[in-house]
Amino acid sequence: MPLIADAVDHTPVMAAGGIDDKRAFNAALALGAEGVYCGTVFLMSKESRMAENVKEAARSANAQDLLLFRTIPTYYRSLTGKLANELVSMDKAGASNEELGKKMGGFANLRVGMLEGDMDNGYVSLGLGISQIHEIRNVKEIIDELTFDFK
Repeated sequence: MPLIADAVDHTPVMAAGGIDDKRAFNAALALGAEGVYCGTVFLMSKESRMAENVKEAARSANAQDLLLFRTIPTYYRSLTGKLANELVSMDKAGASNEELGKKMGGFANLRVGMLEGDMDNGYVSLGLGISQIHEIRNVKEIIDELTFDFK
């Protein structure tokens, strides 16, 4: 973060990835970020539209439980499920990004997994921050905790 902040002097830098508690939030700002992007921590909020069974599965998982597979446009991490397991197997067998992308079903199967809660026919893309998330809180509680030292 400091190298990037210094290299782009006079350009705001946002930090992203694994920012799910006040320690990470404070560290990002201390290292030169002017803002943060928090994803998984808000997906795991009470207000999130993510299916309750997915929130519970993620709450009891950690980053090592996530499956990694490549596809278009990049790599994805997912909780386990039939489709995610098939994508990992295809990736390991050398399937092309196009084949993986077709099997993945794009954002339609992301909706099936995350919003509809069908983790076998869809996939659940989450960040490594799930290792630090042990309860499902409301957004106000999350923001209050993240910004505690700035009040």
